[in-house]
Amino acid sequence: MELYKTRKVNPFASCLPLLLQMPIFFALFNVLNGISRERSIGPLTDDLVAQANGATIFGAEISDTFLRADTLQTRVIAILLVVLMTASQFWSQRQLFMKNMPPAALDSPFAKQQKILMYVLPGVFAVSGIGFPLGVLFYWLVTNLFSTTQQFLVIRNMPAPGSPAEKALEVRQALRARRKAERGGGAGTAPELGRPNLVKPGLEPAPVEAPVPVIRQRQQPKRASRSERKRS
Repeated sequence: MELYKTRKVNPFASCLPLLLQMPIFFALFNVLNGISRERSIGPLTDDLVAQANGATIFGAEISDTFLRADTLQTRVIAILLVVLMTASQFWSQRQLFMKNMPPAALDSPFAKQQKILMYVLPGVFAVSGIGFPLGVLFYWLVTNLFSTTQQFLVIRNMPAPGSPAEKALEVRQALRARRKAERGGGAGTAPELGRPNLVKPGLEPAPVEAPVPVIRQRQQPKRASRSERKRS
């Protein structure tokens, strides 16, 4: 909400990719549903519907659903796709909350609502998924995996300020800088001293002043008197 007040950024803008995807999703669902009922749709003629009806994925027809499956193999594949689709949806939301949100944002009412949806929506998808054709489930799973991978890369390299992902990025940058400094000779050994050179890379060592030579005045010999010469 603070970002919306200061920068006028719509918090629902992230829903735009999902809205653009929904017509494709519903079209795919209707096509596969029509194929399972051997019903031609739009440019799909009866011959094309018959060919598509025989298409398989992992040995099961893509137009089959868990509820209308005739074999145990189809039911097992349908349940496996539903579980994977639900798990990928949950993980995509979880990494957004746990890694890319600062602690202050997690206490807002909006974040609490989103956290509830993070646990509720996968359950809704799991229940409704048993009525989806296998082709739709596979499409949804691949889309979730792509989105999760993309989100992981964005959070890792461009995290939100103050989030745990930003702290992890700072630690990685510090480690990379340390390794680079070690490879570049920043922690080398001074050959004349035989001990580590602790001068940091990029910093010039302080100039060492040469010792000032001590000039000693030559003492002139004393001339001895005649009586001293006789004694000696």
